[in-house]
Amino acid sequence: MKKYGTLIALAVAVVFGILAVVLANKWLTARSQDQVAIKEQVPLTQVVIAARDLDIGTRLTEQNLVLAEWPKASAPKGAFSKIEDVVGRVTVTKMVAGKPLVAAELAAEGSGVGLVAQIRPGYRAMSIRVDEVIGVGGFILPSTYVDIIAVEGGKGGKMIGDTILERIQVLAVAQETFVEEGKAKLVRTVTMELSQRQAEKLAAQINQGPIHLVLRNPMDLNEQVVEVQEKPAVQRPVVRRAPAPVKKSEPAPFNIEVIQGDKKPESYKF
Repeated sequence: MKKYGTLIALAVAVVFGILAVVLANKWLTARSQDQVAIKEQVPLTQVVIAARDLDIGTRLTEQNLVLAEWPKASAPKGAFSKIEDVVGRVTVTKMVAGKPLVAAELAAEGSGVGLVAQIRPGYRAMSIRVDEVIGVGGFILPSTYVDIIAVEGGKGGKMIGDTILERIQVLAVAQETFVEEGKAKLVRTVTMELSQRQAEKLAAQINQGPIHLVLRNPMDLNEQVVEVQEKPAVQRPVVRRAPAPVKKSEPAPFNIEVIQGDKKPESYKF
């Protein structure tokens, strides 16, 4: 009897196991059909995305690009639908794998590769020598903004600082156009994007005296420097009090008696 009880328990377990498998299969099939139905309801389109992480100045090829389906309603503006439309273009920003490519993040066609592709039309790239102090402790990094201060001698040998250029974008530090975000890097040269006039002004100033770079917040768009000048001391008029008038002292009054013969003395007051 004990033997049959074991067989019965085993048979019941097998039956329940088969039942669980059948129910799970039905549930997965229904879920898959629901997902297919939802997918069919959302209009999709194909966009070109980065197949791997791309640094600034990378030339796009068929090897580092791939087509992917993307919800049509959320496709980014300026996205590409064909890989051949972007092959040969150069990135001007760092891109991560899986991110759709947009025209605003690519250099113009025929603009070259590397740093030269990042220079905007009408601008120049100019490098200056820096040290730990001039380079703000290594926190001047690509894509940051700086002001440039010139230091000159004034009257009486007093040194005077003057801001000659404002909100200048840094293109590269040393030979790197991208470094790990927020990580300081001590370098000997900094390359900045300048207009031709700005480049001429900076070149002339470098030969005249020392300069300093001042790191500024990229959200600070105000390019007007409020100069605080020392106001000359106001000379107040000297008020002198007139001396008090001297009062003349009057003589004390006195009496004089006049005696004439046997007459009664007469008294006179002076």
